[in-house]
Amino acid sequence: MELVLAKNRDAQQVYVLVQETIKVVYPKYYLKEIVDMFCEFHSRENIIKDIEAGNTYILMENKEIIGTGTKNEYHITRVYVLPQYQKKGYGTFIMNRLEEMISEKYNYANIDASLPACRLYSRLGYQTVDHGIWECKNGVIQVYEIMKKQLINESLEKLIIRPYKPKDAEAIVSWIKDERALRKWSSDRYGAYPITAEDINYKYLKCNGDCEEPDNFYPITAVDANGPVGHLIMRYTNKKKTIIRLGFIIVDDSKRGMGYGKRMIQMAMRYAFDMLKAEKITLGVFNNNPSAYYCYKAAGFNEISMKEDIVFEILGEKWKCIELEINKE
Repeated sequence: MELVLAKNRDAQQVYVLVQETIKVVYPKYYLKEIVDMFCEFHSRENIIKDIEAGNTYILMENKEIIGTGTKNEYHITRVYVLPQYQKKGYGTFIMNRLEEMISEKYNYANIDASLPACRLYSRLGYQTVDHGIWECKNGVIQVYEIMKKQLINESLEKLIIRPYKPKDAEAIVSWIKDERALRKWSSDRYGAYPITAEDINYKYLKCNGDCEEPDNFYPITAVDANGPVGHLIMRYTNKKKTIIRLGFIIVDDSKRGMGYGKRMIQMAMRYAFDMLKAEKITLGVFNNNPSAYYCYKAAGFNEISMKEDIVFEILGEKWKCIELEINKE
């Protein structure tokens, strides 16, 4: 999956994607007049103009266009993901990539938020700064939120990593909202959901993180000015102690999409290379966790081609594990 600049030949597919998404999702939130207004606003002609201006991007998955997003200077618009791909992290990925591009020239981004997307934008750190009004047919009025996000995050600038402390377990547990989140974080390393702070501390302090070697388990917590915001563990995977494996990677769910995961991973990489003298760092991520996958890619990791798929039976499903690595050089 990748976000690439749309070309003129993509205009029809982008138009169909946007129209289909509006017609499936928006009637749950809006009157017909407002739905029609959105369809008219995102016309084929307007989409072509944005593509020709070099402002529109498309999200590709297996050579299929499944999402799109447009930016004009610091303004983000027309972020849509096909209904069957929603709630899987693709919208967050599009927003993160657009913000990265905007941050090269501007300190903030803004967006006009529809009702279906407000929750996503709020979770990504956007705040409502004003309201706009559209007059639709038959006297129907739509009020929408104008949202803004500061891309230079002062709390993120103050982020540090330190050795794990037993009290950190309470924060980690609070970030795991359901069993699916637990398994994405820890696979089959814990028993029944939910887990407790005592479960984590038992595994870490009594079981050495399930590592047989006595000096081969390094749990780390990322902390900003307000307390713990992320966590991961490190361990060597070879006798020469040149390869470090990252695991149990998690970020405060209220701060996801705000750069904390990427910054924590980069700090951990620096520690592994400089202090633990690693020559390579590896990690694994399930293929149903695209937001984490692209966080690791943004931090510099590359996917490894495997001879055979690594598949786990979890929650009655088959979850493929994708392997990634980065070398010191």
